[in-house]
Amino acid sequence: MVHDPLSPSEALRTRLGAALAAVSLFVFVYGVVVVAQLLLAVLIAGFLTVGVYLWYRTFAVLDSIADAVQRIADATEHEAHETADRDASGPVRSTRLTDREE
Repeated sequence: MVHDPLSPSEALRTRLGAALAAVSLFVFVYGVVVVAQLLLAVLIAGFLTVGVYLWYRTFAVLDSIADAVQRIADATEHEAHETADRDASGPVRSTRLTDREE
């Protein structure tokens, strides 16, 4: 079954996405207002939002690749069974001459 990953706007509508956005916003405001270190606040809040979303997308791509490989393996197995059934249905004489017959 193919997994359809969420877009950023759809991810924010989930409970986990909303919680992550709230924590990122809190970390950003805390870093800018209380600690007064803008770069640190941007790095941490950026990792919590963009980094986590990129990991999610990476795992979604890996899941899609694994699904595609599984479908290819199923198709190959199905073709192998069809070939075996066709070969078992009756002997087919080849018209090609072997080295001994020549």
